[in-house]
Amino acid sequence: MLRRLDALGCFLATVWVAQSAPGSEEAARQLERRWTGIEKPQPNLGVRDLFGFALEASAIGWHPERVAKALDLAEQAQDRGEKSKTFGNFKWYWKDERPADLNAVEFTMQQGVLVWMLHKDKLNAEGVERLERLLRFGVEGIRRHRVREDYTNIFLMKTWNAIAIGEATGRPDLADEGYAMLDRWLAYTLENGIHEYNSPTYYGTDLDSLGLMARFAKRDDGKRKAEAALRLVWTDIAANWFEPCQRLGGAHSRDYDYLTGHGYLDQHLRMLGWIPSTPPFVPSAFLELCRWNLPAEVRQPSVSAVPRIVHQRFGPNPWERATHYVGRRFSIGSAGHDYEPTGKPLAVNLAGGPQRVVANFLMDARRDPYGRNRFVTGGGHMKALHLLPFLMSVQRGAEVLFLASIDPASPGFRRWAAEPVCLLSHLVIPSDVGIWVGDDPVKPPPSGAESGLLHGGVVFLRFQDVAVGVRFVLGLDTVGRPAPIALANDGQPGAMRLTCTHSAAKPEGRGTVALWLRAAEGLDDAAFAVFRRQFASASVEAKVEGNRIEVAATGLEGRLRLLGDVAKGERIAIEGADAGSEKHILAINGRDFGREILGPVVPKPM
Repeated sequence: MLRRLDALGCFLATVWVAQSAPGSEEAARQLERRWTGIEKPQPNLGVRDLFGFALEASAIGWHPERVAKALDLAEQAQDRGEKSKTFGNFKWYWKDERPADLNAVEFTMQQGVLVWMLHKDKLNAEGVERLERLLRFGVEGIRRHRVREDYTNIFLMKTWNAIAIGEATGRPDLADEGYAMLDRWLAYTLENGIHEYNSPTYYGTDLDSLGLMARFAKRDDGKRKAEAALRLVWTDIAANWFEPCQRLGGAHSRDYDYLTGHGYLDQHLRMLGWIPSTPPFVPSAFLELCRWNLPAEVRQPSVSAVPRIVHQRFGPNPWERATHYVGRRFSIGSAGHDYEPTGKPLAVNLAGGPQRVVANFLMDARRDPYGRNRFVTGGGHMKALHLLPFLMSVQRGAEVLFLASIDPASPGFRRWAAEPVCLLSHLVIPSDVGIWVGDDPVKPPPSGAESGLLHGGVVFLRFQDVAVGVRFVLGLDTVGRPAPIALANDGQPGAMRLTCTHSAAKPEGRGTVALWLRAAEGLDDAAFAVFRRQFASASVEAKVEGNRIEVAATGLEGRLRLLGDVAKGERIAIEGADAGSEKHILAINGRDFGREILGPVVPKPM
């Protein structure tokens, strides 16, 4: 289920970063600019802007009367109808008639309670009265907002809100609810991993809430558990960190940056020095409150264990797992499921800096391989969405066998592409790589053009000493014939694509594709020739019997095989993965750090 835009760009609207310390003239100038958008509210003014402004301004004692005005607008955006289903919640945008994105109450209360806890003495009487009412009615909105443990970022935010408001306003029953939620999330995660795994946006939001709990929760047991959760998330970040590009490598859930894989998490990474900044990065007042002093040993996997293999779970089903091989100058990762149309279930990173394009797979019905064409989704937010096909994958080391299939008649297709104009499978690639088809180098087509490739051909990408082999083991159009494969140059800076065309127009049937990828590094010309020869000559199989599809490849360490019923969504066989990897919560080179970290803090069943 597509979650609404609970943190797209995460705080792009509400987090501002002064280039000097809070309380300085520069901070005041930033607030002055923000005030102009609040004094005369425009239709797209967000309620989070109001609470963010109140926190940043009250942190330096800036114009209490203006803070009171911002809180007045927030009251106007809050649903005060006791019989309303959204009682206590907020309109997300000033233009909205009523609350639509129910996550609004969590984002607003997260910052509102900080103003009450830390800066109430800097508000005027009107501001105190307004904030007290906002929090009191906000409690109703929080309690009526149903959130499951697998909705990681919002569940943790609701947990913080219940603990903080409960303890700050004399509601011990609410605080009890919050601590119980933290226990539930830890128990869920110990068995299933982090559902919104490896997200360059929402891991930042998770760190916000967990950092606030670790710093401000009044119960020592709660602080200890929040710190264990922080250690887990940061170990996850370190495990999947690809240092040459200063970002998370591997497969991603919920990644709004199709091309380079950056998001709100970068704010935390800059604050802790993982991403260098010039001039020096200065956190907002809010972000500073979320800071956790990361123990040095947590980052060790990202700087010492190279190459490394990472296995992690992100749900209760056996196919909800991700594998990531991290080398010195490349990484390759895959996942067996993609639960939202913003993920990267297959991704290859090549060295080259933060703006180097991530090679990644997606299925597309809008002719938008690069995620540039956003449209209104739930809650009135703007997003670019790809399709959610039935997926299967198996990875061992730096090899991945991957299958994707989708039927336009399926409810999931209609939901994410109500007006399809095509059905395409893209492997987006960096535009500066050398491209070979078999033993022949290929010149990329000019901007706006594409060049056809032989069906079943083997394509190689080469960047310095790194090589990636790509074999289209299977590619079917919507009537079951071999689908054409092309190298296309759309003029998108930094990116091109390898595209399997299932249907060039509105699709009337199912499209299916299977890819086999192998990567290696440290290759000179002679070794690259050997790499090409071995990969191109290795045996592959593809069988289609109605809706049952089987693909297999002879990998370097054994056979990789997938068998599934694409119509029923059944994963019948997945063979070739590292033995025992399906049991790991978060493992690096076979050691399950996830269980080691969470095991001691998860309450034992009574």
